[in-house]
Amino acid sequence: MKNSIGRAFRAVFGIKIRLWAVILALLLCFGLTYGLTVRGERGRIGSEENYTQAMKYLEIKNALDTYYVGAVDEEAVSSAAFAAMVSGLGDEWSYYMSPSEYSAYKLYASNQYVGLGVSVDKDVETGGLRVTGVYAGSPAETAGIEIGCVILSINGTDITDMTVGDARSFLDANVSESVQVTMLNADGDQTELNVNCALVYQSPVTYSLESGNVGYVQILNFDSGSAAAAMDAIEKLLSQGALGFVFDLRSNPGGLLSELTELLDYLLPSGTIFISVDKSGEQTAIESDSVCLDMPMAVIVNEYTYSAAEFFAAALQDYNWAEIIGVRTTGKSRSQQTVELSDGSAIHLSTATYLTPRGVDLAEQGGVIPDQEVAITSSGDSQLSAALMAVQWNM
Repeated sequence: MKNSIGRAFRAVFGIKIRLWAVILALLLCFGLTYGLTVRGERGRIGSEENYTQAMKYLEIKNALDTYYVGAVDEEAVSSAAFAAMVSGLGDEWSYYMSPSEYSAYKLYASNQYVGLGVSVDKDVETGGLRVTGVYAGSPAETAGIEIGCVILSINGTDITDMTVGDARSFLDANVSESVQVTMLNADGDQTELNVNCALVYQSPVTYSLESGNVGYVQILNFDSGSAAAAMDAIEKLLSQGALGFVFDLRSNPGGLLSELTELLDYLLPSGTIFISVDKSGEQTAIESDSVCLDMPMAVIVNEYTYSAAEFFAAALQDYNWAEIIGVRTTGKSRSQQTVELSDGSAIHLSTATYLTPRGVDLAEQGGVIPDQEVAITSSGDSQLSAALMAVQWNM
């Protein structure tokens, strides 16, 4: 018996290790390593459900690579999948940005851009990009590009078969110090221009002193530098004798919360100027100090006044600090946060709901309701006229 046990012991632990023991040890090591790897990946991805969904994405991707008869554009497929994840939320204010789109977004958010300095839309007749706006002092304005021109090609590449989004991305990605533009001018004649492009800063604020000593301040957005620019404009207009103000926020798409609250704090008296509600329902209020600008004011808004811009109008309306002129705004009551991803892309995601100082949800209300509803007419800027009259009446 002892000899039998000894032989068995030597067979397992002796120098002459059996092949089956080696295989068993390797399998055990592999299983342990695999298990730890899977557990680590699951922990990194998150829940079991997230891990399952990630595996399904890989399964679909492998099926495309294996069976699809055409060429698979890896970047296009991945970008479409990532964008669909965010769009599946059903929130029109949340979206995915590729690395190149995010780079352009960061420039726009700082009121800078690289390129021609134009806003564009699809031209149905030619397929090109119709110029709908030209920024003051931009390379496009210097080169003679005007509203109504239609861009057909950039640096020799035809853009007429591209979607608006693809054409805009191509335009942003293919402009450097000099770019060749082939276009139809406002008269319909084809022409070519060499445009010198550079990094350009566009001030988000323009201002003037109107008749009756009314200061006119147009705020194009609430992106970086807008609050300081608006306050500087107000101070300069005050030094010129302004006795009241009109703030033009028509077609202002909003911007940064910090810029909005800085300007509201400058204008409004002591009290709540902003209320934010996070996903757990917890409220956070931002307060203004007692220093304010107590003068007759009016704010002009339209259906394209979004986000921080309509909240600006709503806050002044809640304090009875300004008369709101124009048409009802959009009614956006969510604030967004941009989350940068590891590959340089980003998601712009709704992370909080915001309320006016009186606790009103603008989405539920259907936007800011003007005190005077005035539509644009073909005979002139009736909204601006009404705003100037409202301020003069209260002087």
